[in-house]
Amino acid sequence: MLARNIRGAVFVFCVLAVAACGGGSSEPSGGSGATAIDIVSGNGQSQLVGTPLTSPLVVRVTASGTAVKGATVAFSVTAGSATVTPTSVATDAAGQAKAQVTLGSSPGQVTITASVSGANLTATFVETAGASTITAACQSGTPTTLTAGEVRPAVSGTGICLGGGGTGADFALVAFYANTDSSAVAQVGVTARGAVGVVLASKTPSFDATQLGGLESRVDNVQGSFERRLHESARRELTPKIPGAQAWYRSRAAAAAIPANPTIGSLVVLNANGDQNCSNPINVTARVAAVSTTAIVVADTANPTGGFTDAEYLSFATMFDTLISPLDIANFGQPTDIDKNGKTIIFFTKEVNKLTPRGSGGVVGGFFFERDLFPTADTQQLFGCATSNFAEMYYSLVPDPNARFSDARSKKGVQDLTPSTLAHEFQHLINAGRRIYVNNADRFEDGWLNEGLSHIAEELLYYKVARLVPRQNIDVATIRSSPPASIDAFNTYAGDNIGRFELFIGKPSQTSVYAGNDSLETRGATWHMLRYLADHRGTSDGDTWMRLANSTTAGHHNLSNVFGATYMTMIRDWATSLFSDDVIREHREGEARRSGAEDRHDRHVRAGRSV
Repeated sequence: MLARNIRGAVFVFCVLAVAACGGGSSEPSGGSGATAIDIVSGNGQSQLVGTPLTSPLVVRVTASGTAVKGATVAFSVTAGSATVTPTSVATDAAGQAKAQVTLGSSPGQVTITASVSGANLTATFVETAGASTITAACQSGTPTTLTAGEVRPAVSGTGICLGGGGTGADFALVAFYANTDSSAVAQVGVTARGAVGVVLASKTPSFDATQLGGLESRVDNVQGSFERRLHESARRELTPKIPGAQAWYRSRAAAAAIPANPTIGSLVVLNANGDQNCSNPINVTARVAAVSTTAIVVADTANPTGGFTDAEYLSFATMFDTLISPLDIANFGQPTDIDKNGKTIIFFTKEVNKLTPRGSGGVVGGFFFERDLFPTADTQQLFGCATSNFAEMYYSLVPDPNARFSDARSKKGVQDLTPSTLAHEFQHLINAGRRIYVNNADRFEDGWLNEGLSHIAEELLYYKVARLVPRQNIDVATIRSSPPASIDAFNTYAGDNIGRFELFIGKPSQTSVYAGNDSLETRGATWHMLRYLADHRGTSDGDTWMRLANSTTAGHHNLSNVFGATYMTMIRDWATSLFSDDVIREHREGEARRSGAEDRHDRHVRAGRSV
């Protein structure tokens, strides 16, 4: 029996070798002031009578959301037949208590209650004891012979009867749990007869760019963690203001804080606070350094020495005009123009440098802040944000060669980092502005999908600069091919996405595709999944990104509207493709594969997670 506890949309990978025939089947699978007890895992399991449940029952005890250590939790069987060990246990530092369950001799449902001593708090587990026999697929059907590399999706019922022929064959099983709730838990059991687990090196796909002669795959969770905090606080504090801001927008008459064509050298005061939405401004004086067709570049007058010249600032504005802005607009839509100057403000300030703690191993390269899309004041205090800069704008890191405000930042480092970060953040700006004032949505996009779209913006920037297009099988030779700068283009524009994806495929069992977190592996998985969905929606990207970025729904509802009601099946196919695409494996394990032994393992995986 190969058993898995799975959360949400998950794929579980294992390798089996079978002889002439194998079969498979799948089954669902002291109070100390405590105020709540919640189930962490172990609910809803199914197992044969007389056998232990695969996973322990785990609960968490909290007091107003804080873990309670040392609370006594009693586990008792309140219906059905089973034994629990131990029957009483104290919670650990995480507030968790666990117990193992062995089902009794009677089939049917088993109810086990966990209660907190000294508090009227209980949690109820419902498990299922199955009959003592399993109907294997090969008992009712003849073996199926697959060719090398063939994939059979949606195996259900009693499973599939696979034949190993005269010499045996190797098969990979990928189990998928279609659930949009990343915290939902189910159990999957796989029983194979006449098969053994194949002991092989990992067959998880890999692309270690760092070993491929000059190519770099970069990972940096400092930017991701900061972005998550920033956008979560904006969703929490600013979402209630959206309806009032929409009503204000229809009759607005406010003037731009910065006009369309300001004089080079003129000064303006801007709030550079990157942590708080509508309070405690960090007002700095900024100088207009460059003006172009679509951008106004302003620089903090207190930036450290060794920074950019006006000519270099103008090069950023020109890059925005000719590369970033047209690319993002073509794929995600025209940005709003709440300040009526027709331009995006690019604000280079030392305050961005300060957001990265010294010695972090990463860097906040820049950001967009939703608060700047809201008016500064209103009479009823319903939609105003007092510290808003009232402009479509982007905040950028600055050179700091002497490490005055954080770790040292060279000119070249900032120049290399800014284009992809700006493309990423400009998608956020377009997405938020159009949701509020163009499409009249009542909420911002879910974080995981919003970040996925911004990582798509980075990918599209790489294609543009490297003169490549989607739907190519891009290998290392292609990356190194002409133009001569293609390796630099990969390192500058694609290395971050590849680095995040590398982390994901290195630990798929711990990675959620759509979790509400800031993990690099989740971002890598979401980006790759979106690319797969777009590739299978049509022969080109078409209006895929435009529709996703211009929706009144969010998250899974948005995916369903764009990719159809069967989008979760497409995600299942993506999960399978990670192990089957471009890979045909042949393994000869001799007599071991015909031993008839069973492979028995236990593993926990999360929603949208695989193993």
